[in-house]
Amino acid sequence: MASLWGNKSKSAIKPVPAKIRIQREPVAKKPEPLPSKLASTLRHQQSPRSRDSSARASPSISRAKSCTATPPSEDYDSSSRLQPPKRKAVRQKSPSNKPIQWDDSDDDETTSGEETVNKRHKSSKRAVDLNRRLRSEKGFSEDDDGVFSMIHAADIAVSGKGSRTVAEDIIVELKYPSASSQRERYDLHFGKDKIDSTQEILDVAKIVTDVYLTKEQAEPFLDPNQGFIRQLEKAKNLLSKDTLNKELLNGFKIAVDRYNSQIETLRKDGALARNLDDRHHLPFDMVRLILRQVYDRAVSPKVDILRRYQNGSDNVYGELLPSLISSVLAETGLQSNQTFVDLGSGVGSVVLQAALEFGSESWGCEMMENACKLADAQHKEFSARCRLWGIETGEVHLERGDFLENEKIKGIMKRADVILVNNQAFTSDLNQKLIDLFLDLKDGCKIISLKSFVPHGHQITPRNISNPVNVLDVKAGRYYAKSVSWTDAGGSYFIATKDATRLRKFSERR
Repeated sequence: MASLWGNKSKSAIKPVPAKIRIQREPVAKKPEPLPSKLASTLRHQQSPRSRDSSARASPSISRAKSCTATPPSEDYDSSSRLQPPKRKAVRQKSPSNKPIQWDDSDDDETTSGEETVNKRHKSSKRAVDLNRRLRSEKGFSEDDDGVFSMIHAADIAVSGKGSRTVAEDIIVELKYPSASSQRERYDLHFGKDKIDSTQEILDVAKIVTDVYLTKEQAEPFLDPNQGFIRQLEKAKNLLSKDTLNKELLNGFKIAVDRYNSQIETLRKDGALARNLDDRHHLPFDMVRLILRQVYDRAVSPKVDILRRYQNGSDNVYGELLPSLISSVLAETGLQSNQTFVDLGSGVGSVVLQAALEFGSESWGCEMMENACKLADAQHKEFSARCRLWGIETGEVHLERGDFLENEKIKGIMKRADVILVNNQAFTSDLNQKLIDLFLDLKDGCKIISLKSFVPHGHQITPRNISNPVNVLDVKAGRYYAKSVSWTDAGGSYFIATKDATRLRKFSERR
């Protein structure tokens, strides 16, 4: 048999394959599929065009060299980095599913918090608030070129151990988009500064390029070889390998000076102000960066005083992180012409975020003295930093005292559109008092909480007709890992809407 198949010159070979082909044809036709099965099979077969599309989404091994030779696009690079590991098959089936694959998976628990947050906000959609004005007239006024009080990154540096080196004397000043001549001072001595100066400078430069420049204006910044961003990245990477090298320190300073010069040119031309006028929404990356700058300078150096609280009481401190706040406030539909109230506002971070990200009039009330002191410090630094960025925010008001007794807060609650209550550690007695307070809210006001004020499965009946929770229509949601300060795990949140018509509708059905 081996010699027969290996020798193609013999004429006896020809009839053999002919018989084999004849025998195989009935085998292929024998299992006649039903029409429904045939249609289903045809629907799952790929056309040449769909096969090409899948190949682009998930390149084959034979094309690997040609794909890696060309730098991936920004969108492809972002989505591929954010995909959970070993999911190529899912992406190959439908590239359009890539932005939402993370949503139904527990794999977020194992990825970094930054990646999870970035993916969540890239995939989220929010109605544009056309009434929101982002440019601060004061910040971009030519008359405002003075110097104002703020906490520079170099101001919170702490003396390091060991001998002092020339690196301590390297101060870099960074230009922000506003018209003010104020520049932020950074100390480049690694290990001395609590803030990673080189990384924050790079983060600021990237945000300014993304938000304040048009595509054409951004080209000199984003050139992959000699762009201003690339120069900063190269200088930063070189400096990280030899942090005491005077030449490398000066190299990073030169890269910052070149960036500053270009930004100042665009500012004088009015380009930065005009471009900001065309926007009505700040990207979350920018919101998070500004909030982090404020917190690092005003709260972090004194954060230990927040740990002085009494377990088992209502005065237990915990923070809802910016990613969660951004999501839930967007879910409520908060806008710049509305009012937000945070009951138990701690150091004021959520109040500041609502004013910055949504432009709303924002109020907070806190009774813990140490938290109030840091909230005042944050408010002051927040105002200075937004002026530095040239951003107009909503009004910020921070009240001290018990929100159950503060008359100003109770008055504001009556016209509030969104109220936040981090009642995770509140006693049942305090939660009940809050429910009674909610009776004075206007219809349509939304209350965000981590524990529901409405018992699970609660229904209006003739026997509980006077229960104040009957005016609340509650919906539950889930928050993801890295969303709160006291645990890395996910959890639940609740949004209750004040709706007094629920009682009237019940009475009409009786």
